Amino acid sequence: MSVVQRTPAAGWPRNTSQYGGQYGSTRSLTLDRTINLYPLTNYTFGTKEPLYEKDSSVQARFQRMREEFDKIGMRRSVEGVLLVHEHGLPHVLLLQLGTTFFKLPGGELNVGEDEVDGLKRLMNEVRLRV
Repeated sequence: MSVVQRTPAAGWPRNTSQYGGQYGSTRSLTLDRTINLYPLTNYTFGTKEPLYEKDSSVQARFQRMREEFDKIGMRRSVEGVLLVHEHGLPHVLLLQLGTTFFKLPGGELNVGEDEVDGLKRLMNEVRLRV
C-alpha cells in the first residue's frame, strides 16, 4: 500500500494579500482573544429616518460605482458581529432594514481609514452606542 502525501492547503493563499499590504494588515483582531458577553442593557439604541436608495435603477448604481472606482479605486468595507447576553443565552444583534431584511452593522470605509476606527464610526452613524 502506498501513501500519498498531500501538501497542506495547496493552492490556497498563505498569509498574503492581493493588495500587497496597501490597505494595512489582514491579521484577524479576534484570534486568541477572550470574547466578553455583556447584557443587552449595556447598549443604547436609537432610531433614524429611513434611508432611500441613491440610484433609480441597477444600471444607475453600476454607473455610479464605476465612476467612484475611477476616482478612489477599490472600495473597502467592514462589518461587526455584536454578541450580547440576554435571557441566559448569547444573541447576535442585527440591523433591521424594512420589514424583511436584516444585516450586520457596518459599511464602507473612508479612504485611509483604519478598520477598527471605521467600524466605531459606522456604529455611531447607525446610533448604536457601544
